[in-house]
Parts: sequence; structure tokens; C-alpha cells
Amino acid sequence: MRFTRLSQSAYARFAYSQERVLFPQLPGYAEERRSEGAEILEVGVVDNVDGEEKIVAAALLRYQPWMKVFKRINIAYGPIMDYSNRDLVRFFFSELRTFAKKDRSVLSIRFNPLVAEKFYDDITPVEHNPVADTFKATMSELGGINVQKEFYDSADIQARFFYTKNIAGMSFDDVMKSVGQVVRTGFNRAGTPGVTIRFLEADEFDVLEEILDHTSDRSEMQKISANAMEFYKGLKRAKPEKVFAPVAILNCDDYLAGVESEAQELRTKVRGVDEQEATLQAEGKNLAKKQRTARNEANDRLKVLERRADETRKHQAEAGNEIILAGSLFITCPNELVYLLSGSYREYQSYYGIYLIHRAMFEWATENGMDRYNTFGITGIFTDDASDAGVLHFKRQFKGDVEEFVGTWDIPVRPRRAQLLRTLG
Repeated sequence: MRFTRLSQSAYARFAYSQERVLFPQLPGYAEERRSEGAEILEVGVVDNVDGEEKIVAAALLRYQPWMKVFKRINIAYGPIMDYSNRDLVRFFFSELRTFAKKDRSVLSIRFNPLVAEKFYDDITPVEHNPVADTFKATMSELGGINVQKEFYDSADIQARFFYTKNIAGMSFDDVMKSVGQVVRTGFNRAGTPGVTIRFLEADEFDVLEEILDHTSDRSEMQKISANAMEFYKGLKRAKPEKVFAPVAILNCDDYLAGVESEAQELRTKVRGVDEQEATLQAEGKNLAKKQRTARNEANDRLKVLERRADETRKHQAEAGNEIILAGSLFITCPNELVYLLSGSYREYQSYYGIYLIHRAMFEWATENGMDRYNTFGITGIFTDDASDAGVLHFKRQFKGDVEEFVGTWDIPVRPRRAQLLRTLG
């Protein structure tokens, strides 16, 4: 085996050939970070495979300035390798530390690999992953330190828990059958007159920012930094086919027209049953139970439509004819669609905007052969008093499973100075 710098093209071929790679280890991430002035290097291990030298492990290294003098190497959701191959893991990190020492300002290597700690059924752990044990033993040999922080403690820590739905081989109809009833109800609102999904361009991301700011103000969701939003805008400009920013929009006039059209049909139906009942009564007969039930249901629906119309006219008077209901940000990865950011306006939740966004993205994911619909970071605290209890409740309606990883690790490059880095965070 040989540790080496990789060309950008060689790294890209390797990354896109893998079964699972998240966006901070993809070439587009490196390209956008470089455009911002970040120092990014591609490294890897090559080995003889079936008589041919091939890449067997790789990583994007992002050099993070620290205290104006020092640096830390960050590898977010990587490196990319077969973690069941203990010799490869040991060789990669040992050689990476030697490589890192060439820059005298580098104190530490921080990374969080996609190595499962446990396997789950929904939120219930069902099996420990033995690969996690061998990984931790190797880290112990190398002096690796498990960072005891979560993403909600520090901005430079990546999420350790995801909530992900396996959709491999599913059609959208299969997805519809597999999700919870609330999601099905929301998905079935597709086609409602006046509510549409539109995808933002990079120069429209201020719309998404406003939604996210509103959501964080009324919840415990962390605010998205200006730098992070600039990064996502740049990524959207550079890789428009990889980044989606759907928003749900209510057109009040169209919605009210749709409500009135449905109400007219129902009123006609009720009048027809009334007339039939009058005719039968004149003949000394009674209306059938089935028809009475249909009329009652129609009248109940008319009351709902009246409330919805009143509510919509009120929103129209306060906010105008076109109203943003909700917005999200998704990033595509090999075999995976990641639901990265989202927000909504609570006063408009009855229009099911966020569910219609997810319907559109599940349709895209199934049409494009995605294996996973990753709703991304959760705290991993499964109690009602968790800061993200409401978020997790929403995500669980998609009927997926928790993913728990081995967390964030530091490997000291210069142990004495690295102690300073750990002290400072």
C-alpha cells in the first residue's frame, strides 16, 4: 500500500464509484471551498488489486486555520474506505499523520467517519456493529481521542445521528404505502389548486434564509450562519443539478377559486339529494341511509371549505396574494438525497406546504434511483424533552431508522501543542 496525493480527477472517479459518500467528501464541496479561499487537498491510499494499482481509500482534507498560527485538518464524514479492513485503516491514519507533520503548523486531524456504532429499527437499537469496536481499537493504538461533543454543542462538530429512510428499489407508490398516515394525508394534497412547489435559484436564497430565520426564532433550531448560506448559494451556482431549494407557495386567488369550485359541486350534490328526498316523502317513502350519509358528509365538507376560505381570505388581507408556506434545502450524493435544512411558517401549516415539498423530493428520489432519503441530523436524544423532539416526531412519520455513528475523533499530530487545541475546543 502507498499513501499519496491524488489528482482531483482521480479522487472524483473514486468518490463517485463508492456506495456511500456524503457531500463534504465530494468534489463539488472541494471546488466551492477552494473558490472561497480554503486550503483543500485530496489524498489517498493506492494498492495492487488484481494486478492493477487502484485507489482503496481517500479523503478531502480541509485545513482549518486556528488561533492565526496553527491549523487543524478536518475530514468531514470521511475518510472514504472499507473500515472492516483494519490494516487499511491503521495504514491510512498512520500515513496521514506523517503527511500532516510536513506542515509544521498542523496540530491535529479531526474527522468523523461513516462507521455505524449501532443499527436501529426506527429509534430502537437492535444490534451493535463489531466494525465500530475494531475501529476504536485502532484509534487507541494511534492515540486517537473521541471528542465528547455533539453538533449542537459546537459548530465544528458534525451530526453523529441521522434519521434515514431506505428507499432502494422503491417507486413513489411504494413510498406512499410505507409512510405514516399524516404524511400520506399531506402527500395527497398534491394537486390542490393554489398550492405549488417552486425551486429557488441561487440568487433567490434570501427567501430560504428568511424562512429559516423565522423558524429558528420560534424554535430551538440553530441559526444558519451567513457563511454557511453563502457556501450553499455558491454550491447551487456551481452545481445546480446537485442542490435543490424547493419552496411551497400559496396563491390565495387560485386557492379560493378551487375551494369555490369544490363547494359548488357539493352544493349541487346536496340539492340533488334534498330534491330526491322531497319526492320520496311525497310518495310516503324514506331516503336511503347511504344517500343521507353522503349528504351529511357533503355538508360537513362544506363547513370545512367555508373555514378554509375564511382563513385564506384573512391571510390574503394580511400577507398578500402569494404567500410562502415553507422551504427546504436538499443536496444529492451518490445513491442518496440529503434533507439538509428546512423551515416553515406556523400560521400556514394547514396548507401542508412542507409535506408537499417532501412529496416532490420523494418523487425525484425514486425517479432517479436513490437508495436513501436522509433527513439528516438529530440529537440522538429520544425523549419528549429533547430540544429536537418535535423535529424527530416529524421525521419519524416517514418510517425510517436512526443511524448512529462512532462520532468525532482527533488524532494529535504534535501531541504537546495538540493539547492546547483540545483545551480551546
